[in-house]
Amino acid sequence: MNAVLAIIAANLRRMRNDRSNIFFVVVLPLLIVVTLGLAFGGDTNVKLGVVDPVRNTATRDVRAAISGTDEAAAETLPDTSRLRHDVARGVLDGGWYVTRSGAGDDETTVITWVSGTTGNDIPMQNVAMSAARVASDRAEAVRIVTRTTGADPAAATRAVDRASASGPRVERATTTVGSDKANEDSTSIRAVLAGSQLSLFIFLTSLMGASSLLTSRQYGVTRRTRAAPVSVPQIIAGEALSRYIVAIIQAAVILLGSTLFFGIDWHSPLAVILLCAAMALVGSGIAMILGTLGRSEQQVNAISLLAGLALAALGGSMQPLEFFPDVMRTVAFCVTPHAWMNNALWRILIDGKGFSAAVPAILVLSAAGLVLIAVASRLLARRLRAM
Repeated sequence: MNAVLAIIAANLRRMRNDRSNIFFVVVLPLLIVVTLGLAFGGDTNVKLGVVDPVRNTATRDVRAAISGTDEAAAETLPDTSRLRHDVARGVLDGGWYVTRSGAGDDETTVITWVSGTTGNDIPMQNVAMSAARVASDRAEAVRIVTRTTGADPAAATRAVDRASASGPRVERATTTVGSDKANEDSTSIRAVLAGSQLSLFIFLTSLMGASSLLTSRQYGVTRRTRAAPVSVPQIIAGEALSRYIVAIIQAAVILLGSTLFFGIDWHSPLAVILLCAAMALVGSGIAMILGTLGRSEQQVNAISLLAGLALAALGGSMQPLEFFPDVMRTVAFCVTPHAWMNNALWRILIDGKGFSAAVPAILVLSAAGLVLIAVASRLLARRLRAM
């Protein structure tokens, strides 16, 4: 046991002495979590710009409909060039400008929407267009009453208003599908993003640790350890636990950092912790295989980086699996451990499921991790006995 602890301590000291490891294990994931939290954790109101020199009943109705949603803030701008400029720079999510064409009975009010690239303004665009259609129908009704009865426009307007008020009232309401306000609360979005970073960095950091095992073999550290009164199983256990502890440290940094900085509610902390532990097993097993079979540090680092990022992208760490086609989702579950962890986190954080939702993923990842570590241990044991 003392030999195993000595190997672990030596590997952790080597990691600590390399400053780049501290950056990738501690600083980088925290920076990404903070950046994502700031991007999705601020004011969720849609910022819109309005250029309205006409200011008639229809345009006032459109603006009132936008303001009545409590989801958008409309700012009056002096001209359309300023509107387009602010939308292009991202200062505004979108907006609209009003022009007028024709004269007399043929006069038409034209409302033109200017949309941004984020798509945040699309719901408000629909609200504005709906209000514009209602205003257009109301104006057409006033014209029809005026022409058929000979009443003046003011009397026709009052008649249309009385008729519309006497009909059934229709109110608009929205509801959220999911757990207790999961989609309404921005912390749920940040939790999903932090969860995707968990699966990404636990796996990637484990793979990048494969180079240290390779270096130990190439520099004769493992051979000298073998010459001491240390058994092969002890060396294997020390190397495997070293990789595993680094992955767990990575997970703890992201979990604690996201909780302290943004107050993320993980809903089922025990399930998340066990998912991290199971994912670390998978990463540690693959890292040991790479470190045992690799021929050069450059080769191992390149394979680790490419495999880590490619599997993370396919497994839903860069875009939620919910947005994947069915075929891609099936492939992701067959090929990547990330898909199992990310899917379990989504069901916990968004769907409001409890610990039971994570059990299948925990079992699958744990089994896969143990098999991989067993294979890696067998390969490393052959290497050690051949020395």
